[in-house]
Amino acid sequence: MRRIGMILFCLTLLCSCMQSKNIDEYAYVLNVGVERGTTMPYLVTLVVSSPGGSEETKVRNEVISAEAMSFSEAYETLNAAYPSRLSFARASLLAIGEDLARSGEQTEFLNFAFGKPDLWPNLRVVIAKEPIRDVFEGWISEADPSLRRIKTAVGDLEKSSGITPDTGYSMYLEAVSGAGFDAMLAYAGTNEYTLTEDLPGGEAYPIVGGSLLVESLLNTSVAGSAVFDGDRMVGVLDGRHTMETLMVTGAFRRGELAFRLPDGYTIRVTLYRTHAPKIRIDGQQASVTVYLEADPYAPQTIAMESETLKAYLEAQLETELDAVLKALQHVNSDAMGFGRYAVKRFYSAADWEAYDWKADYRTMRVVFEVNVMLSHSPHDPETE
Repeated sequence: MRRIGMILFCLTLLCSCMQSKNIDEYAYVLNVGVERGTTMPYLVTLVVSSPGGSEETKVRNEVISAEAMSFSEAYETLNAAYPSRLSFARASLLAIGEDLARSGEQTEFLNFAFGKPDLWPNLRVVIAKEPIRDVFEGWISEADPSLRRIKTAVGDLEKSSGITPDTGYSMYLEAVSGAGFDAMLAYAGTNEYTLTEDLPGGEAYPIVGGSLLVESLLNTSVAGSAVFDGDRMVGVLDGRHTMETLMVTGAFRRGELAFRLPDGYTIRVTLYRTHAPKIRIDGQQASVTVYLEADPYAPQTIAMESETLKAYLEAQLETELDAVLKALQHVNSDAMGFGRYAVKRFYSAADWEAYDWKADYRTMRVVFEVNVMLSHSPHDPETE
């Protein structure tokens, strides 16, 4: 018996050694992508950073993927196949395939729980055009192994340009759980010369999200936004309409827009938020006041008096905000977040849950008022 026991012990030890990995050589998962699979329900794609690369970087990034029934199953498959132990401690981005998002099927999958609460604040969520592998590979750069450009494209781009939202994993889960607003996520994909229509209509541009008129330095772009009705993606807003939606939610900081004047001359204006928007809801009526500072390029070339230009910019933005809202109401998406204010009229969660907010939202009348303060007079060139 002792000899048999020793043999079993040695076999167990041998198997353990064959499957063991060097615990000092972790491979860090930076991005996670989930989309519809071909032979199984889901295809999970990871960007993994591990020791290696050039003498300068000391790091190499690669894309790995596996089809599976669940995230746990995909992780086990990829972890077993990868030479180093996979760690999610540095994960910063979750990409959901557009087909999966439009079906609403991703909600059940995402309860895989990136189960560690301390991981949630670090995850940004984007919607990506399939295949996600192509999007991720476009973001990989040997010169920048930390993938800082991904963080810049999603996080800093929202702050500097306003053409895309920056939504965290916990906020996304809050939105799809019916917290009184709908999710609005950055929209990513490869640069393709195909048209992407945005919800309010109008021109469609040949870049993902419909907002960039020139090719990005990257092979992939993040621009515009995907909007949701509950857990289901229902449409795309281009960069301009994304910016205007963010003006209402209060997330807008600064951005640049082009305006065509009545004389046919087009001007570019940098807009800054000066105060938080004011929103009031009274039954089926609502009012929104947006406060902006406008800095026109080359103001001395504009053939308009200051007050006339100010009134024109305000009227244009009010018209466009109204068009965006009507498009969102048509697809039942409260991406502007009016439900956050409607819920304040209720004194208990049960009363709010019994109330059909979306039914009122679809027919709610909103009056937009934009207050613009000009930084420079059209006829007074800037001097230093």
